[in-house]
Formats: sequence, structure tokens, C-alpha cells
Amino acid sequence: MKKYILSFLLFISVFNAYSQYKGNSNKARSYLAKVELTTDLSEKEALLTDAKGEVDTAIQIEKNRGKADTWVVRGNVYAEIAKIFPQLDKDAIDKALESYDKIGTDVQTKNVEIIKEANAGRQNLSVFFVNQAITALQGSNEPNYEQAYESFLNSLRVNPQDTLGLLYGGFVAEQLSMFSEALGFYDKLMKMDVLNNKNSNTIYQNSINIYYTNCEEFKECDSFENSIRLINDAKELFPENNYYPSVEINIAMRLNKVEEARGKIDAQLEMDPENPNLHFNRAVLYYNLGLALTENNDFSENQKLDTLDKVYKSAIESYKSTLQFDPSNERALLYMLDAFKANAKPYYDLERNLDFLALKNKYQAESDRLKNEGNSRISEGRTYAVDYMNIKGEEISNDDIATIYPIFSILEDFDNLIKILSISVKRDNTNVEYLEVLRNAYIKVKDYENAENIYQIILSLQ
Repeated sequence: MKKYILSFLLFISVFNAYSQYKGNSNKARSYLAKVELTTDLSEKEALLTDAKGEVDTAIQIEKNRGKADTWVVRGNVYAEIAKIFPQLDKDAIDKALESYDKIGTDVQTKNVEIIKEANAGRQNLSVFFVNQAITALQGSNEPNYEQAYESFLNSLRVNPQDTLGLLYGGFVAEQLSMFSEALGFYDKLMKMDVLNNKNSNTIYQNSINIYYTNCEEFKECDSFENSIRLINDAKELFPENNYYPSVEINIAMRLNKVEEARGKIDAQLEMDPENPNLHFNRAVLYYNLGLALTENNDFSENQKLDTLDKVYKSAIESYKSTLQFDPSNERALLYMLDAFKANAKPYYDLERNLDFLALKNKYQAESDRLKNEGNSRISEGRTYAVDYMNIKGEEISNDDIATIYPIFSILEDFDNLIKILSISVKRDNTNVEYLEVLRNAYIKVKDYENAENIYQIILSLQ
């Protein structure tokens, strides 16, 4: 008996909770209008709760289910809940879309205003989530990519064909390293083929870059299948854009197809001889070829030295051409300094490995010859190193310092060596290698006071 009483009481309590709602869509409209007029959040929530109660009751009444007005109001109520208080109903977006979709399909109407209202409701909901995403990206603090991504996903639930949601959703997914998701957005845009040339070019480049730089994740580092597929499509759409041939060349290099890469670069340079990117790619190709030859033991020592000299000089000349057509290309300048060092390194290595006992009284002459040979190959780099150091000044990065200072050290340019290492030591005086080199440079220029100061720093670190 108790069981029946409890069931009855539960029924009564549920009935009482909803008995205040009559299923009146006009009343729900009135609640919505009041929501717009108040700024008090608790009041808004109470009004939306009542509006929700009215429309939920309304669709339980047979005669109301056939009225377009019932569904458009229900759509508007749940759209507002999705925007402001999604905690009131986790399915608010779906219920809003379900309601708008009813109009003109399951529920026919000739009322143009209702049809317009439904379309506007859907559009406004999509725009709300797009704006919410943009706010998350442009807030006063760091961009909130997680919030932006969730908002873009919601906008696409409302309007799956929204190009803005797909485009920026892809960008945000990239920032979150959600590469498969980003590629999904971009692929849909490619198939829709509705973007302008600039944005279309961007999504092709972004997609290719994702596949190329994350080839391990996509298990295609031995083929770059997807990158090549997209490159071929993009080259037809954007035949004047040099990005795609450049990546094609890089892929050939990654796959150790040296001759193929060289042929592609030369063919591109014939058509576009003043393109700095092509000259840069050619330089990188020859520089990497030099690194590979260094590890190759199939040559005699003289053959290897002769080949390396030609290869690295080709790289250096191409870097110079890059800078001729793009003087602000700092990366080309730094890479060229590495090429100068690489071209000289074999001779310094040979000098360091000389057998003093075997050479006897020929040792010094051979040592001087090899050092001079190395110096002759690196000496031109000093001019570029000084230029770069003067451009950057105190803002020069630690990585740049690591690239440049060995040139000054090898060539015994102590003034510039002191200048560049002083910048590094001022930032961090715990690098013993730099401290030792700097101390020695001070001694060489007879600045014994600073040499002693550096020595005391070294002692304090021991």
C-alpha cells in the first residue's frame, strides 16, 4: 500500500510542478521579451525557466504540435537558453534546431513572418557562437583556444556550412595541435569551393604544412602522400604561387631524392630567377648534401675535400643570391654563416688530428697550412657576422650568439668576440664555456682587469 501511496505522491508533485504552465506560446514570447529588458542574471534565468516550462507543455498538447508559432517560439526559447544558461538544458542547441527545422517540413505554414523568424533565430544562434569564439581569441588575456574551439563547434552544429566557423575553427584546432580535426575543417571547405582565392590558398597551405611537419603522426614520412596530393591540386589552382613547388622540393630532399630536388629547383629558377625562396631552397639543398657527404666514407680524403668545397660554395652563393633579392632574410644570413663554418671544418679537423710524432719537423708547416686553408674558407663569414650583430644589437638571441661567436673565436677577432659574448654573459653568467672564451679574449687584448673579473665569476661557479 505504501508503494502505491509514494507513487501517487510523486505523480502529484510532478503534476503540481508543471500545472502552473498552460502550454501558452504567447506567454513564452512574453517571458522572452522580458529577458531582453533585464540585466539581472537571476531574473533572466527565472524568466527562461518559465518560458521553457510553457513551450515544453505546449508541445505535449496535440493541437499545438501542428502550429508553426509553437515551434518557432520553442526554438527561440531554447536558443536563448543555449546562449545564456546552457546548464538549464544540455540539449538546448539540439532542441532549438529541432524546433526551427519543423517549420516548413513537418509543420507547414504560409506565414512568411514565422518562416523569417525561424531563419533569423537559427542565424542569430550561429552568429552568437562565432562572436563568442572571437571574444575568446581576442580577450585581454591570452587567447582561450579551448573556449574558442568549443564555440566554433557549436556554431557549426547550428550551421554546418558556415565558412567562417570552418575556417577559423580549423585555425584554432591547429593551435591546439588537433591536426586531424583541423584537416577535417579544411577538407570540407575545399570540397565546398566557396572561399576567395586568398583564403582558399591559405587552407591549402595550412593543410600541406600539417601533413608535412607532422608526417610521423600521419604515418607518411616515407611517402608524403597527402602532402603531394594537395600540392598537385594546389598547383593547378594557384600556378603562380611558389609555395607549392618549394614544399615539393623540400619533400624530395627529405626523401633523399637529391637529383629530383635539384632538377625541380633549377627548373623553377629558370622560370623565376629572382625568386629568393627558390635560391634559399637551393642553398639548403646543397648545404644538406654537404652534411651527407661528410658522413660518406666512399671517397678518398682529397676527393671528399674537393667535393665538399664545391658543394658548400654552391650553398653559400645561393644564400648570397637569396639575400640579394631578399635583404631582410635573417634566416638566410644565419644559415650562410653555418655554411661558411661547415666549409672550413674539415681542415680544422685535419689539423687537430695531425700526428706530431709521425710528421716530426713537418708538423708545424702542415698545421699552419691546414689552419690557413680553414681560415680562408671562413674569413668572408666574419663580414656577414658583424653585419648581423650590428643589426640586432642587444636584442640578438642566444641561438644567434651560438652561431656567430665561433667565427670570431676561430679568426681571433677578439674585439667582436668580447662584444658578442659580453651580451650573453650579461644575461646569464653561468655558461662556463662562454666565460672561459671571454676571459681568454680579454687577456689577448691585455684587458687584465676584466679578465680577472671573469675569472672570479668562474671560481664562484666551481
